[in-house]
Amino acid sequence: MVDAVVKLVCGLYALAHRKTFRAARPLEGNAAHMDADDRYWWGYKYLWGPVEREEPGSGLEAYFDGQDLDFAPRDGFAETAGMTLCAGGDILAHAGLNPGTTASLWDDVRGFYFSGDLAYANLESPVAPSMPPRYLPASIMEHGGMNNTVAMLERVVEGGKGIGFFSTANNHCLDMGEAGLLETLDVLDERGYPHVGTSRSAAERDAVAMVERGGVKVAFVSWTFSLNWGVLPEGREYLANYARINRPDTDIRAIAEQVEAARASGADAVVGLFHWGAEFESYPARNMVSMGHRLMELGIDVIIGNHPHNAQPMERYAYTDGRGARREGLILYALGDLLSIHRTLPDSRLGCLARIRVSKGEADGARSVRITSLEVLPTYLYVKKARGECVDYRVLDFRKLVADLRAGRDGLGIGSAERREIFRLEALMRRVLRAALRVS
Repeated sequence: MVDAVVKLVCGLYALAHRKTFRAARPLEGNAAHMDADDRYWWGYKYLWGPVEREEPGSGLEAYFDGQDLDFAPRDGFAETAGMTLCAGGDILAHAGLNPGTTASLWDDVRGFYFSGDLAYANLESPVAPSMPPRYLPASIMEHGGMNNTVAMLERVVEGGKGIGFFSTANNHCLDMGEAGLLETLDVLDERGYPHVGTSRSAAERDAVAMVERGGVKVAFVSWTFSLNWGVLPEGREYLANYARINRPDTDIRAIAEQVEAARASGADAVVGLFHWGAEFESYPARNMVSMGHRLMELGIDVIIGNHPHNAQPMERYAYTDGRGARREGLILYALGDLLSIHRTLPDSRLGCLARIRVSKGEADGARSVRITSLEVLPTYLYVKKARGECVDYRVLDFRKLVADLRAGRDGLGIGSAERREIFRLEALMRRVLRAALRVS
């Protein structure tokens, strides 16, 4: 009943502001700093449906459509060493996501996601086994605290054959308080899974998170735009890398220092893992594109963004650095949800996996490190329910699913209403990810 009233109020507010409530808006979206308009906007998107249109006047849809994401060398570049990074989106906690429902979780995408040298995801929920599991609430009026189980962590890492690197800086990292944040790090360390974004000390925060595979050293930095209503205790700001990066004028010198430290430690490439952007939107607003460019110009080679619960476009960004050298990199604004079950948010079932090749090599006698390939695999979060409860959950190859349904092949028993929704999401995928699909 309460949610119905909130939905009505948000709908009426949206009707009164319909000129601005139809498309992406340049709002910060930080729970601790929302004004009334920001809260109505969030509630409208959550209860009435995600926003799938670009910010008016931005020209971003055409800009992203025109991206050339084919990184294959055209100058005779010969690879001498290389690392393939496979990236996924946000892992959220839900009672329906448990070992009993996820026996076939990765079957459809394992060959893509776990085929590289390192598989990455954003661990959006704490994993604090001394505390009871917590999941996203049933009502919009309740605080969305989460605490996942060790059993589900074991499922996603697949005994070392699955996800092997996590970012932990996000708006839910303090859902179980400081103790839950610290316990999560202990759980990851006990199992040997590297992570970045939250820390137990200033020394741990300042240590470079580096992974070497195939003769290439890749450093990772992880930052979040929000901690929801969490507050970093004075003197313990090291607990989470937090900067209000949804604001175009935010001071990013602390991020720059981490990038510089990574280079000084011998990193061949730097990957930025940023929890940013606006929830429930298919296109970043101009303020996010501007911030993406600022962050790239710090010397980051690849940005992997998450938080919106929607898959968003990708950009090949070229610029001239402070020494006059021409540089380029890749921005994945949001890969969407990797694992989630939402009561609303139909677009959250469309996500994306990315496979990125980072190569060392030579062209015309000059050595360099560059991206040499990008592949994407759109995904669909399949949820089979019985008596209202999830009984089977899988991450599916979305294009394969669509092709099977069009050919009359359906081994999952998908109903007519879900079929219509799948075909609607197909149209959205082809619009939002058009440039990436051309090279995949």
